[in-house]
Amino acid sequence: MRAILAALLALGAIGMPLAAVAQNPPPEEGYSLQPAVGDYLKIDRRTGDVSLCASSGGAWSCELIADDRKAYEERIAELEAENEKLEKQIAALEAQRAPAPLLDEEDERRLQEFLDLGDRMFRHFFDLVERLREREETPI
Repeated sequence: MRAILAALLALGAIGMPLAAVAQNPPPEEGYSLQPAVGDYLKIDRRTGDVSLCASSGGAWSCELIADDRKAYEERIAELEAENEKLEKQIAALEAQRAPAPLLDEEDERRLQEFLDLGDRMFRHFFDLVERLREREETPI
């Protein structure tokens, strides 16, 4: 808003209030009117909003002038909300992707017992094969 006011001051668009405005100053409602190239700028002293007021067909209407800073702040708020939403989605997807254990503790114990049994069986089998070899190699 300050940039808008500075530009208008530099161009001479804002001058001293007209005699009519000076004779009947607006009540201290938190805004001021400044003439600007045939129209008026209404400046809200509390929020800093600037509106362009013009007469059309005998009726006055004011249109809010876009403030770049306000637009940036609104866009930043939108992006922060979107970022928060995406972070939640990522966390949910990562939680789904986390691998669940294939076996519970009981199944794990039973698998280990099976593997131990298989190991003992193979050892026993190779011991038998070794004994048979020894038997064949010994003379009769």
